[in-house]
Amino acid sequence: MKRINIYWIGKNEKDEYSQIEDHLVKLSSKFSKLTQIDILNREILKRQNIGIASEIRDSYGDALKSYLNDGSYIIILDPTGIELDTDKFANELEQHSKVNFFIGGAYGFSSTFLKNGHKVLSLSKLTMSHKLAKILLLEQIYRALTIINNHPYHK
Repeated sequence: MKRINIYWIGKNEKDEYSQIEDHLVKLSSKFSKLTQIDILNREILKRQNIGIASEIRDSYGDALKSYLNDGSYIIILDPTGIELDTDKFANELEQHSKVNFFIGGAYGFSSTFLKNGHKVLSLSKLTMSHKLAKILLLEQIYRALTIINNHPYHK
């Protein structure tokens, strides 16, 4: 079974997005083991309070770097990344048994952190909250898994 992890800068809180996230994770569980890992540590909070964007971006990378070297295919979400259509996205997932996605916080990732990805992917040229980006990613993961498994949802 395919293993997919989504690491994102944010706290685990029940809000208006939670029900949608839970639904998409449940649907995806038919085809993969999908886990969401929320990262929001003291160092990130401290740097966010200082308000220097470059330091905040660095804190995101520092918090996530320990999750980079587990042998997974690494996809980092960033507005500067390439855009894929759904079929190409499904092809990316199909080629790898374990995929780790990384979603930054409001300040994005540093260029240094982006170099750690096998692929840097943009979900859209539009600016959106990282919570909304996670929902969009979850839906596209489910859609890609249905394509890979010949399920009719993607039609």
